[in-house]
Amino acid sequence: MATGKLLAVWLVNKSGGLIYHRALREDAPTLDANACLRLASVWHSLHAISRKVAPVTGCAGIESLECDTFDLYCFQAETGMKIFVTMTKGSADASGTLRRTHRAYCDYALKNPFYEVEMPVRCELFDVAIADIARSVNERG
Repeated sequence: MATGKLLAVWLVNKSGGLIYHRALREDAPTLDANACLRLASVWHSLHAISRKVAPVTGCAGIESLECDTFDLYCFQAETGMKIFVTMTKGSADASGTLRRTHRAYCDYALKNPFYEVEMPVRCELFDVAIADIARSVNERG
């Protein structure tokens, strides 16, 4: 399967609040702040519901969503925080991108003495790390 382009990165705290969103390409849909908050909340709710109604035990929730125009991939950390990325249609599995994003969050947000857990991420080094991840993913495709 072809490697897709990384369109956007979203971080949602364990309560369903959007703590980070960044569109990474010009062709990514432009959303206002309220739309971003609503989408993060809806994804959090759908993810939680899918864990409860799954017919198998130990279900981790929705991990990917394939749509007509994009693919969405999700990773839930042990803390309950969710990272999801949107990629162009036909993307390969995004688990490496999700792991690198989680590692960047741990390195640049959680280790920042001025960052408060569950609050919006406002860290320049994290922004740089996300841009580097996007650049490497998009250059591969």
